[in-house]
Amino acid sequence: MLKTIFIALFLLSVTFSARAEDVTPYSGSRIFWDLSTRKTVFNAGGYSRMIQLQDGRLMAVCEGNGINIAFSSNLGNTWSSPVKIVTNTNNTPNSVPDLIQLMDGTIIVAYNPRPAEPYTPDRKFGIRCKRSTDNGVTWSDEIFIYDAKHTFADGCWEPSMLELPSGELQVYFADEGPYTGSNEQQISLCRSYDGGKTWGKASVVSFRAGYRDGMPSPVLLKDNKTIVVAIEDNGWSGYNDFFPTTVRCGLETNWNGYYVSGNSKNREKTLDLAFCPLAKGGAPYLRVLPWGETVLSWQSEYNHGSSLTMFTAVGDENARNFKAMSNPFITSLSDKVMWNSVAVIDTGTVVAVGGVNGKIEMIKGYPVRMLLAPYGKPRIDGVVSRDEGYLRPTSSQIMLGTQTGTRVISDFAHDRDSLYFIARISDRTFVKKGRKTDNVRLMIDADDVSSTTPKKGVYCFSFSRDSVCQAWQGDEGNWRVCDSSPVNMKVTSSGTYYVVEAAIPWSVIGKDKAPVSQRMAAAIEVEDVGETSMQTERIPDVRRNASWTYMEFRLSGDSETDGIKGTVENGNKECYMHINGNTLSVESRKDIAGMTIYSADGRIIKKTSCSGRSVIMNLPHKGIAVISITFADGKMLNRKITL
Repeated sequence: MLKTIFIALFLLSVTFSARAEDVTPYSGSRIFWDLSTRKTVFNAGGYSRMIQLQDGRLMAVCEGNGINIAFSSNLGNTWSSPVKIVTNTNNTPNSVPDLIQLMDGTIIVAYNPRPAEPYTPDRKFGIRCKRSTDNGVTWSDEIFIYDAKHTFADGCWEPSMLELPSGELQVYFADEGPYTGSNEQQISLCRSYDGGKTWGKASVVSFRAGYRDGMPSPVLLKDNKTIVVAIEDNGWSGYNDFFPTTVRCGLETNWNGYYVSGNSKNREKTLDLAFCPLAKGGAPYLRVLPWGETVLSWQSEYNHGSSLTMFTAVGDENARNFKAMSNPFITSLSDKVMWNSVAVIDTGTVVAVGGVNGKIEMIKGYPVRMLLAPYGKPRIDGVVSRDEGYLRPTSSQIMLGTQTGTRVISDFAHDRDSLYFIARISDRTFVKKGRKTDNVRLMIDADDVSSTTPKKGVYCFSFSRDSVCQAWQGDEGNWRVCDSSPVNMKVTSSGTYYVVEAAIPWSVIGKDKAPVSQRMAAAIEVEDVGETSMQTERIPDVRRNASWTYMEFRLSGDSETDGIKGTVENGNKECYMHINGNTLSVESRKDIAGMTIYSADGRIIKKTSCSGRSVIMNLPHKGIAVISITFADGKMLNRKITL
């Protein structure tokens, strides 16, 4: 039935005529989750958080019969055995840890003692912390931060820390202590001016009368002017549930004599419901990407039966307009992914940390704003081969699969004659229902028309598992069939996957040569046909008929692109750079160890250590600059650019 409805809707989209309107292209990153990076961090536990230390290691913390920590020296591929740094005593479990490394290198773990019944006045719900000054080898005695009351109804919960540029350390927490006569709850804040050794009295950050602000997660925005705290708020009219929310304050005010009330303009819903469904829920966690965009996680039952699961969305530089909603983990409807968090490591890799059915797992995601097709000439043989000319050696610029469980990797290349596209789809079932079978679709807005319906200059190609290529061209709201015979396509298939590789001549999409200097837009979607239904997975927020939702797409290498050329080393294209505004994107075919930007007079403008083959960096400079890249093999590359 689902398949029949989908076919009918697609045929309708082909024949229905409507006026296409040009609109502003979609902006913002989409996160591609790499299913191959899913690892177990703790075999048991909950409420896990993760950071990258100054020495490059990852450190994770969780609750589990006390507070446990673990380390990874290879960016999460393997983890050390857990070490317990806080032991439960006096019938008081310690819960919900958070961790931070201060600018001076001190590591602090904060946590929440929660007395068990029978309650006694000498055992209070509170916030505590421990400090390490030797990279997590040894830990201080327990440090008092705050106490609420001794009963569950009037406790405090869920500490989360933030260090300000001044060195002030803040811990935010949910606090029922002031409301012994009601079920209300506020977000409170304690401050330390000596690196967490001593703490001041609590003050209020946010409170909605009659409701329960909870689970704070604070960040300082890239502008270094605004503190934003993600909270769960159950006071929004008509929702009858928690909803991920932000409250904010200028750094100059810094919550001094100020808090966010229920009707304050500084209390805002997070999700852009023009893109995201109404996925109500709580337990938000907020982080900032190196170039300023923000990443939010929360838990919701949306589209997941009666079980909570993890969602993420990408916000703008002001921690607003969260969209590109996705699930990091593939789960069944009976699986629970709860009390989750996100970490940002390297030069912008997002790590989702989830409590999956009682153990702690992680998976890496890559925020991408723009797709690139480097110069190359792949062999059209339906085989994924390393260093064949595609952007990534493993042909994995785009990664899908967390929605349907069908893992997909795809990539692009180009030369003077053609655009090259490759996709590998992991699929153990090959089902054909009438004319429908497994296929991958590529949509290209070749003329950057950025329209709401199919329009001239927009193309759609379908490459099926049984080696059939179809093509459509936009025409005033219609998808009209066009000639696909010039497309050179090869499909290889096995019992567990199939690979589609195609060369699309530029003439097929209305070009007389490679449009190197032109902005285009592109997107893909994958249809998996089953015995009783068909599943479709696409890049987050992409709508097939609306090219304004596609991702920015550019050609790089061989020819000039925004003043930066592809770099030739030992006869191979090794590194591609692109500037969009003040954001530099670098894609390499080998691992990058570090990158330094110099001004024309030799001053260091920015320097960062790297791990991986993709770097996105915000450039705080105008004029001529020199980019120096150090690769993991010790070789260096220097390029002059104009910003």
